[in-house]
Amino acid sequence: MENVNDNINIEAIMAQIRQEIKDKGLTSDMLSFEDVPYEKAADVSGATLGEAEEAMRWLNAHYYVQPYKNLAGNPIKVFFKKVIRKLVKFYVEPAVFEQNDVNANTVKALNCLVGAASASGSDSCSSDVQKQLADRLEIMELSQKELLRRIDRLEQENAALRSGLGKGTEQ
Repeated sequence: MENVNDNINIEAIMAQIRQEIKDKGLTSDMLSFEDVPYEKAADVSGATLGEAEEAMRWLNAHYYVQPYKNLAGNPIKVFFKKVIRKLVKFYVEPAVFEQNDVNANTVKALNCLVGAASASGSDSCSSDVQKQLADRLEIMELSQKELLRRIDRLEQENAALRSGLGKGTEQ
């Protein structure tokens, strides 16, 4: 049997690691995680409808989580992992299945939202929809002004009637 250490070139691995550190600009005075530059997640705040549809394709394909991963490697380690897996099955499986239900329902809701956005015809609210909303808002504002005028007129009439009734009872 060949010794595993004979095939591993530690110096080459260390040279690779040192080169990666140098390429990333990391220095020994960087003591905290905040100081180490890292690649941030993509900005999703201004996502377009096309990007949403692409994300939905990924979610539709990956919403189901497997409770266990395939085991490979050293047969002794695999055996112990299987024993541990059986011991924690009662705890792991219900949580994973519940998470799968949440994922499935979330994906369904998101599919509905993306479908509704697609039906509107563009990446953002169409100008027709915006115009209709602006027209409705203008009509509602005019109606409100008219109602306020009518209320004022009725209050004036009410005050006049009260004062008339008050004069009539004084005589």
